[in-house]
Amino acid sequence: MIRSVIYFFLLSTLFIGQAAGNEPMAEVASARVLNFDVFLNDREVGHHRFELLEQGESIEVSSTMSLDFKVFKIKRVKYRHQANEIWQSGCLVALQSETEKQGNAVAIQASTDQSGLVIQRPKEVETIAGCVRGFSYWNPQWLEGDNLLNAETGINVPVAISSRFSEQDNITHIKVALPKVDIELQYDAAGEWLSLQTELLIGGTLRYQRVL
Repeated sequence: MIRSVIYFFLLSTLFIGQAAGNEPMAEVASARVLNFDVFLNDREVGHHRFELLEQGESIEVSSTMSLDFKVFKIKRVKYRHQANEIWQSGCLVALQSETEKQGNAVAIQASTDQSGLVIQRPKEVETIAGCVRGFSYWNPQWLEGDNLLNAETGINVPVAISSRFSEQDNITHIKVALPKVDIELQYDAAGEWLSLQTELLIGGTLRYQRVL
């Protein structure tokens, strides 16, 4: 964990930058937190917390997720995920994540060089040129593209994104269609992320509900 914090701090210094000398930074950073309770069908099974530090077009995102539940009342699932991301003008420029599922741990790291975003997965390295998008649920304006980078696996997943606005309740509904499942998102009139819903391949409906 200490190594991850140091890595994220160095990337933050590199991409966000500091004002020269003792001069104050040109733009004031603002922080906000998004907390979600996570449900499997109607049963609460965990939590997902997002901490965002925004400064102009740059955003640092820290995400922590913890799930514990049983499948068909037999198999117990334990899931832990922590990720740090740095975004610039809607593009993902750095990533560090650690995920543990059923005792198996996977670490992903990505950083930007002249060739693009270099992604280090457990058994391979891939470079993606151009602006790389990710699953930026916390900013629907940046949630676009033909591919989105999965912070857990480090794979650039093909997607189809659509949206509709409900005048009845002023809610914007966004669907992220993946090869095997769809992700349904809801946002209020101010663009605040309210909820998420998707079907798990192992069975059941996973749902996020925003809490204060």
